[in-house]
Amino acid sequence: MAVPAKRFVKLAAGRALVWTGFWERVLRMWARRRATLILTYHRVIEKWDETLDYSQPGMVVTVPTFERQLAFMKSQFEIVPLGALLENGAVRRPAGRPRCVITFDDGWRDNYDLALPILRHHRIPATIFVTTDFIGTGRVFWHTTLNRVLLRGDLSELLRHEAELAAYPSPVRHQLQQLARRGRAATARDVDPVIETIKALCGQDAIEALLQTLSRTVGLSTRAVQDQNYFLDWDQVREMAAGGIEIGSHGCSHRIMTGLSIDEASEELVRSKREIEHRIGRGVAHFAFPNGAANGALVAAAATAGYRTASLDGVPAGRGRHGILALRRVGMHEEVGGAGPVGDDALLRLWLARAPKVVPA
Repeated sequence: MAVPAKRFVKLAAGRALVWTGFWERVLRMWARRRATLILTYHRVIEKWDETLDYSQPGMVVTVPTFERQLAFMKSQFEIVPLGALLENGAVRRPAGRPRCVITFDDGWRDNYDLALPILRHHRIPATIFVTTDFIGTGRVFWHTTLNRVLLRGDLSELLRHEAELAAYPSPVRHQLQQLARRGRAATARDVDPVIETIKALCGQDAIEALLQTLSRTVGLSTRAVQDQNYFLDWDQVREMAAGGIEIGSHGCSHRIMTGLSIDEASEELVRSKREIEHRIGRGVAHFAFPNGAANGALVAAAATAGYRTASLDGVPAGRGRHGILALRRVGMHEEVGGAGPVGDDALLRLWLARAPKVVPA
């Protein structure tokens, strides 16, 4: 009962935005303030299933939902490239409709296969932040591998070999044991809290060791996930760039930069920018911190590396003393506005009304 009741309340609140005329007033206010809403997508998949192609639910939107969300945004906002936020005189732009920017993180292959044709059909610009060490390779993120192992392996073995997990934090052990005791096949939703707990409590070395431990225990090789190319190749990146898609950097390794030394983080900032520029033959102005995690020192390092914008969560938005424009974004996924072509735009309005906006200083 709790989930339907919660959805009912959200639907009522979202519809009230329209009935009362408040939504139109909000749009006019954003336009007067020259506010820009920046959306973040990750993956676009053809249909919803229990594995979500081994991705976390918050990273996934289906083709019908993506098309519906873009059509809604196009009807309500002026959709502009991310680079438009850097144009001289942008703050003197006459107020019309509020602006919106579409971005994608990581550089997934489905951005080319599925998202790009939809963007082209609607003539919508976008920015893709690519993770350079994964482009053109068969590598995958650790959470993709973990999803595959836990969704396809024999989780009952975790209860028979609890000693194998003794070295890991107790919340991680507890969630894995809960997963094993469910008595049914795990879904991507079940695995999602495990991933978030591991992300919060374990460093990269510990994560790699845990993956090996789990794959050995449940009887599924970590190599089993490497049966398809999940990421773009450089030919696709070049084609997208030539077609008007902005290419930004998401680092090299997708490691959370607040967990790196400043020297390691700076090396990734510089190397990823240099690699992209070499591959596509044009400058790279935009950086998105993995997981949005950043601090003042990292923003300064991004400015030193030559970026003009940095998308993040940990630092106030706006142009700071380092000259780089810090941006806040809002994450988009399947359930932001209700799933599929029958989703309710009231939910989408409510989500956007509460989202962070970029306002020129």
